[in-house]
This record gives sequence, structure tokens and C-alpha cells, in this order.
Amino acid sequence: MSEPPPTAAEQVRFLQQLQRILSDGGFVATYKFALLHALADLAVIRGDDTGDELPLKTREISEQLIELYWRQAAPFPSSTPTILHQNTGRQAAVLAQIAAARELYGSTLGRLKQNRQAWDKLLKRVDRTLCEMPLWKLQTVGQEKLDFLYENVGTGDQIILKPGVAYCFRAFYDLILDLVRGAWLRFVRSRNLSVLGSTVDLSAFLFGTERSSLALYQPILMEVQRGECFYCGGRLQSTAAVDHFVPWSRYPIDLGHNFVLAHISCNSSKADHLAAERHLERWLGRNEALGPQLEGSFRDANILHDAHASRAIAHWAYSTADRLGSLVWLKPMLLAKLSPDWQELFAA
Repeated sequence: MSEPPPTAAEQVRFLQQLQRILSDGGFVATYKFALLHALADLAVIRGDDTGDELPLKTREISEQLIELYWRQAAPFPSSTPTILHQNTGRQAAVLAQIAAARELYGSTLGRLKQNRQAWDKLLKRVDRTLCEMPLWKLQTVGQEKLDFLYENVGTGDQIILKPGVAYCFRAFYDLILDLVRGAWLRFVRSRNLSVLGSTVDLSAFLFGTERSSLALYQPILMEVQRGECFYCGGRLQSTAAVDHFVPWSRYPIDLGHNFVLAHISCNSSKADHLAAERHLERWLGRNEALGPQLEGSFRDANILHDAHASRAIAHWAYSTADRLGSLVWLKPMLLAKLSPDWQELFAA
């Protein structure tokens, strides 16, 4: 039997404890920020809307860390390109390990993942650093151990998020990312002032998507959509836009199954809205019916993809929108309330 969701008072307590970690916890590197970000991401992908605890292997947390740091391990474009410093001492080990992998396998993480031996080697190194550094120290503030996220046992290859924790990460995902990324940005900026100057958009560099990489998706999507806009069905031109079906602003990660091809006008109009139920039904149906074809195309192009994770993220996004009474996008200039029918689409 599932645990009930945490009470309002328990949810407030969770946010207060999280704020204590970010404001009073000792940070000598950005690992703790990345760990909190990764736990929130995994709560969306692996959790649900009950108050149940959530077991997580350290290996899957480490994979999330690599995805977060992958872009950040590229040289920052300045007069003297350099990898931004993310430690109070020498460069953070995880960043150095990922930078070495980028040098060997290029800027595409999907290509590295295709090389199982190289990927496993990097994953083991990052996992070792995770268990030595932030995992068992994240919840320590001064001499006090908060232990509100998971038991701080100090060893092992798994943690278990306590009852209600995954729910809170999911319920307050946007707020948590704002808090974590804000603290992360301030930390990086303070240690790289001579490189960054005062006007650079550091947030876009650390957390943005590499727009040039979206070109890889275009021929694949053009084929599966038979040259038609995913949203309006009209014929596409060469200037078609690769659109995050679940917007980047709601869950910031690039996974192949989340992308569709659309007219620039449809893409611009949809912007950061979730698409209405009729579009959701088409997206779920496409990923189900063309699963093997999409998997093969993404794999051949070294594109990150995970059909299960994409579906779980979408379910979370629509569940959140339903709870908040958010409007969804039907077509240009037309928004509507999300109806309860969306839940039946995921039950199919």
C-alpha cells in the first residue's frame, strides 16, 4: 500500500531543510549542487505522486551527474578558452574526467555511450567520486546532520529517498532548480571572474542546450513525420524547427523521443506551454508505434534517447499542470484548460 503524500507542513519543512543546505552547508566544489539537481531529475523520472520512498542506485545518480557536467566540461569561449573552475582547490575531479572523455570522443555524449567500455570506465570513476565526496556529506550543515533526504549510512551503492522526499522533489521541481542553479552560478562566477567578466550569460553556458546539436534530429524527424509539421500537419520547409515536446523550461534535458519537428510559427507560438491532449495523444502514439525505428535512428546518430524516461517526464509534466490548473497549447493564439482526459492517454 502506498504512503500518502506529505502534508503541507511536511512540504514546507522539506523546503526549509533544502534552503539550509544551500545557504549554510559547506561547499568547496559544485558537486553538492549537481547532486541535488540529479536527485530532483531522478525523482521526476523514477518517482510518482505518492509519498513512497524511492531507491536509487549510485550508478544512476552518477549518470545524471555526467549529463549535467558534460556541457560544462567544454572550454568556455573567451580570449583564452578554458574549462571553468568549479572547486576551491584544483579542478574538480569529475569535471577533469569528463573533459578528458570529451577530448577523446568529441562533444556528443551519445557517441561516448555507444562505446560501452569507455562509458563504463567514466561512469565508475564518477561513481567513485560521488561516494567519496558529496553523497554522504550533502546533508551536513556545520556539525549537524540533517538526514532528511536519505539515511546517511556512509557506504553502499544505493540510497533510498525517504517517504515524501521524491514527492517534494517532483512538486517543487522548478523552484528547486531555480535555487540550486542560482547557487551553482554564484559559486562558478566567484571562482572565474577573470575569465567571465561581467556581462556573459553564464546560465546559458552552464545549463543551456547546445542548439547546433538539434540539427542531428531534423532528418530523423522529417522522415518519421513524412515532412509534415507535428502540430498543424502542414508541409515543412528546410527551416523547420526542432521542438522540445515537453518544453526545455519545464524539464531541461535533450532526449530523442521528446523532440518533434514543427513550423517555426507553431514552435514559437507553443513556446514554453505544454501541448494539448490531441498533440499528447499523437506524441505518445508515435513513440509507441515507431519505437524500434526511432531507437535505431537515434542510436546510429549517437543521439541520447530513453523512451521510458521521456514518457515518465511527460507524465510528471502533465500531472503538475493538472494540479496547478495550467493552460495548454492547442494552436497559434489558442490556449485551453487541460482536461482530465490526459490521464487516460498514459493508461493506454
